[in-house]
Amino acid sequence: MTIKFKRNPFLLFLPFLLYYVYYILKHKWPVLYGDEPRYIGFAENLLHGFYSPQAPGINLWNGPGYPIALMPCAALHLPVIFYALFNALFYYLSIIFLYKALTCVAHERIALFFAIIWAFYFNIYTYLPAVLTEIFSAFLISAFVYGVVLFYKGGKIKHLILSGFLLGFLALTKIIFGYVLLGGLLVCLVLLIFGKAKRNYQSSLYIILIAFITTTPYLMYTYSLTGRFFYWGNSGGMSLYWMSTPDNLEYGDWKLPGLTNLMSPQPFNTTEGDSLLKANHSAEIASILKHQGVEQDDLFKEAAIRNIRSAPKKFIKNYFYNLSRMLFDFPYSYSYQIPQTITNIITGSLVFWAGIMALIVSVSNWRRINYALKFVMLIFMLYFFISGLVSAYARQFDVMIPVVLFWIAYMADKLPKANLRFTTEPVRE
Repeated sequence: MTIKFKRNPFLLFLPFLLYYVYYILKHKWPVLYGDEPRYIGFAENLLHGFYSPQAPGINLWNGPGYPIALMPCAALHLPVIFYALFNALFYYLSIIFLYKALTCVAHERIALFFAIIWAFYFNIYTYLPAVLTEIFSAFLISAFVYGVVLFYKGGKIKHLILSGFLLGFLALTKIIFGYVLLGGLLVCLVLLIFGKAKRNYQSSLYIILIAFITTTPYLMYTYSLTGRFFYWGNSGGMSLYWMSTPDNLEYGDWKLPGLTNLMSPQPFNTTEGDSLLKANHSAEIASILKHQGVEQDDLFKEAAIRNIRSAPKKFIKNYFYNLSRMLFDFPYSYSYQIPQTITNIITGSLVFWAGIMALIVSVSNWRRINYALKFVMLIFMLYFFISGLVSAYARQFDVMIPVVLFWIAYMADKLPKANLRFTTEPVRE
């Protein structure tokens, strides 16, 4: 019975599912807030045969991946709590897929240890009771890692198709991955032409092409609305605008269109913060907000390009501020320091330095590393560095923690085991 329990991850990690259900029931707000109504609204739109209103009020603020997952709840008109309870299942399954992926490349103890780290990754607990994309994205990422490992281990077509589909659905859920797919396609083509392991690069190319095929219906739909190829959404312009801000006390984090500083974790006095924002942006924002949909998105992008051209050094600084916020949840514009920052810095620092060590080991042993890990890390690196080009936050990094843990666990398994005891005889006094 004990052996069967250990070999069955669904039983092994079942206590976490029960705990996540309890956590959601305890912390879920009784009403929708923030971005939650938008996701549920899109799910209801899909049930009625459309996604966005027609021009000029086109609304493609996010992709349809997560709304598709919410459609069963919307179809059954379930209470809000049921939407959130799906997160318990998604998180639970993400642990199982990460564990199963790790057992393919590492010893069972290491696989179990790193899967439990992910199960206790409290930074993402914030999103458990929320009807937002973070938990669902982490589930897709863990499943994608497992699919890639299975494919490069056994070479079965079904795993190839599954990996591509999961990566494509991830792009539909977080549209930044649409640009990751494009970057991955270019890298794989270059490697296929100039690299030696052409079979592996060709397989990676197939996965990315299947991902593109998965997203094609959505891109065809956006083309029918906008007349533009490869148009993922109209939220990027505003995000790029705030990321490109040339003002010294602003660090690239997103602000509300009403120019309030409420998006910061601990804002200055409201009057002070709002007045600074309005002084810097009110005229331009007011002019852009007179438009809507794709036109508004274009105007934000044009303003962002002007900002970048006028202050390129500040744009580079904002880029590194974005990377810092993803890792350490710091800094924010017009915000005081808060005690929570210490926790975020500790967590981010542990991940950062463990990642640096894993990177050093990876470079030193590049030719002997499992190719599945190389491909997964290519996707992660593209995502991380592309995300810095728009307003970025810790939640954008948190969803990729399964990949980081998979990478570190693989390196830890292959290195000689550390020994904290001296190997020499004690010196006699």
